[in-house]
Amino acid sequence: VGKEEAHICDTYWQTETGSHVITPLGGITPTKPGSASLPFFGIEPAIIDPVSGEEITGNDVEGVLAFKQPWPSMARTVWGAHKRYMDTYLNVYKGYYFTGDGAGRDHDG
Repeated sequence: VGKEEAHICDTYWQTETGSHVITPLGGITPTKPGSASLPFFGIEPAIIDPVSGEEITGNDVEGVLAFKQPWPSMARTVWGAHKRYMDTYLNVYKGYYFTGDGAGRDHDG
């Protein structure tokens, strides 16, 4: 594929995020297979302890993926179900957008 010159980029996004939110810049950002790499510009991800609801810092950690602040392309509601939207994404961990997905930060950060 790509005559051995194509860059394969693992990314993270949801329909609700409206764009890639964790993504390398192809051919620029160093990548690791199976890792979505770094947050896109203006995106502030956090790994949250699912039991305590506290942000987990440091490396070699696992938890659930959340985002610390809104960004321009994020969904603002679900048509006809605003309470469901709030309860699913914004009311799970106060002050965070909850993705519903697990996440990890490896030893390199």
